[in-house]
Amino acid sequence: MEISRGKRICWLYRALIYTRRRKYEEKIYWNVGELCIDDVYVDGRMYDRESGRRSCGRNVERAATEESSDSKETAPMDGDVVVGVSINALDAINNRQVFELMQEKVKAAGYECMATNANGTAVQQSTDIENLVQQGCNVIVVLNGDTDGLTNAVKEAASKGVHVISVESGYIPGISAYFTKNDFALGATMYMMLASEMGYDGEIIATGHNEHPAIRARVNVQEAMLKEYSNIKLVNRITTGYPGTTELAYNGVESALQQNPDVETIWCTFDLEALGAAQACEALGKTDIKIVGADGEIDVLYEIRDGEQIIATSVADLEATTNNVIETIADLEAGENVSMFHEMPYIMITKENVDEWIEKTESYLKENGE
Repeated sequence: MEISRGKRICWLYRALIYTRRRKYEEKIYWNVGELCIDDVYVDGRMYDRESGRRSCGRNVERAATEESSDSKETAPMDGDVVVGVSINALDAINNRQVFELMQEKVKAAGYECMATNANGTAVQQSTDIENLVQQGCNVIVVLNGDTDGLTNAVKEAASKGVHVISVESGYIPGISAYFTKNDFALGATMYMMLASEMGYDGEIIATGHNEHPAIRARVNVQEAMLKEYSNIKLVNRITTGYPGTTELAYNGVESALQQNPDVETIWCTFDLEALGAAQACEALGKTDIKIVGADGEIDVLYEIRDGEQIIATSVADLEATTNNVIETIADLEAGENVSMFHEMPYIMITKENVDEWIEKTESYLKENGE
């Protein structure tokens, strides 16, 4: 049987991923406020370093490449594979990174690639998906989209035999594979850090919006934790969105702090909100308020290193994720069973490791002229 070019290249990707994974097998640290899991990864299992007993910790690097049992049978694809890469917006740095990296990996695997940017609107991204189908794409990778807003476009594409892969776009009926971080776990990590900072007691402001599944998940975690820790009082919830996230957060937080001067922490859902919140705090001279974000924006990294307000952010392992997407495309091309769910690993960034991520991010920005 002749082996496709994409499949041969993906075997090389698998070898690279395995090599990278071995680097993580010696030890893994997860530090979450007062919660610390110090585990050793041995032969596919996590063990507590002191007791030697099986641990509940998970190897997040391994989670990105493991396949779930929920696999889907497919027929081999006819003709050349043409991959469309559709993204909702490029405001956040991780969006720009995954958009560029995904295109690079598609081309490196020998596939033709088309790419679209919807500039922050679900309506435009739906149109982009429809256009990619019309232009001959038989695989479409949907990046950072809104689940509800893309349902009809994805169903229509699937009905025409197009394989749609959702990356951080939620589960959409008709997709062939679904890649996502566990944003419930990430949200719990973020907000437990802040709850610990304030001794599980006091007033908070929360930010968020309803336009993306990851943000909705983190807002749900905010609400669950507020029920669990009844001494933490939410005094104002600020709705943000695209575009103008940072400005919306700044204006909302500034007004809320003027009305609620005793707020101790601000529970943001991602970095563009955290930046606006920090700017509002600085403008009002409230530099003792603690904030968290997510996405790894360079200004947030500088604030974590040099300041005292933003105490943490996070980044997804985009290298492992995009490698896994390419593997999935190759499996679809060959007609192999494809796992529906793929968990994307993420890394928390605090003062302890921020210098490494500043160096990486500055290098990326310099290479891209930003």
